[in-house]
Amino acid sequence: MDGQKNVYVGSEIGKLRRVFLHKPGRELKRLTIDNKDELLFDEIPWVERAREDHDAFADLLRSKGAEVVYFQECLAKVVEDASVRSDLLDRALDLETHDNNLKAALKETIMEMSAPEVAETLVGGMTKKEASARIGNVKSLVLAAEGDYSFFIRPLPNLYFQRDPFFFVRNGVILSSMRFLARQREPLYARTIFQHHPLFKDVKILFGENGKDSHPQVIEGGDFLVLNDDCVAIGFSQRSTAGTIQAVGAKLASELGLCKVLAFDIPKLRAYMHLDTVFTMVDRDAFTIYPGVHKLMRAWEVTYEPNGALANITEYADIFDALKKNLGLDRIRCIETGGGDPIEAARDQWNDGTNTLAIAPGEVVTYECNMVSNRALRENGVIVHEINGSEMGKGRGGPRCMSMPLMREG
Repeated sequence: MDGQKNVYVGSEIGKLRRVFLHKPGRELKRLTIDNKDELLFDEIPWVERAREDHDAFADLLRSKGAEVVYFQECLAKVVEDASVRSDLLDRALDLETHDNNLKAALKETIMEMSAPEVAETLVGGMTKKEASARIGNVKSLVLAAEGDYSFFIRPLPNLYFQRDPFFFVRNGVILSSMRFLARQREPLYARTIFQHHPLFKDVKILFGENGKDSHPQVIEGGDFLVLNDDCVAIGFSQRSTAGTIQAVGAKLASELGLCKVLAFDIPKLRAYMHLDTVFTMVDRDAFTIYPGVHKLMRAWEVTYEPNGALANITEYADIFDALKKNLGLDRIRCIETGGGDPIEAARDQWNDGTNTLAIAPGEVVTYECNMVSNRALRENGVIVHEINGSEMGKGRGGPRCMSMPLMREG
């Protein structure tokens, strides 16, 4: 690891040295049977157990040599600055459907909070009842009309899936443009951290800083794999589009000199969701893959000029041919979820059996409930560390989804 850098990600499998996590908190307690679908959850987690299991996940990563950096702590750090706090509140409240009087009152009361309380409120949300206790009587139709438990600041229960709202390659970061309303504030908070926290002083924001990078552009970090220092793979899926991938590729070329993208087209279904839901890298020549999905995927090699101009697009008949060429390999080892058995694969896929987090070449973290998939990994020489995902997995994401590497060894 380069001691002069705080952030550098040049692969999916280099030894993990620094990682972004978000410990689930008050925002998960906002989930109910009535709002869970809108907030992208299939079930309601037991929050206390989810927090315990997340701590165990963080402890495992530390025991393997990774420094854990918490997103909410970084957010609290940057909003200690009143001007940063003010600007962030303006932007965040603009994404809520309030009148100007209510926005002004909410901003005023949040400006008076401690920095940790500000971060907790921005992530955990604020109901009308909670707001009214602070802002008193404000001339506002929204305040008059809404029920006590309506959200004046919506919670972000998906934030513990740190893979999605941004993604790093080399010393650059792409801020995602999220598909669903429930997650659209997450990249805003991330941008504020990357612009103002000293840990990220050398990070280049490559995409997501201006209006042209937002809707209709759509891209999320779960679709992004750093194959090596010279080539990335990006899936266009339910949550990322081909046009946005091409725009991001141009930025990678012009800002980082990374001029090659493998674009993988996967089915546009929640069951697949992101590329890393069906396909992750576990060793220099090995990938986990959901059985049969490669037959549904198309692959293109997209190359750029150093100035970001599109140079060439080449379609491959087989995704593995594209991987072999760009990784310089004679063969690719595919380790199928569920050991290739269709019933076991479908069961493990529901629990993110394909969504492995590589912490070193041939060494991964998985959910312990995926027993058949984990056995298949071990039979293929992969070291497997298991964590309990019974509660954290209810948001439909595995160990890779919950983590964003900040530093990997070469």
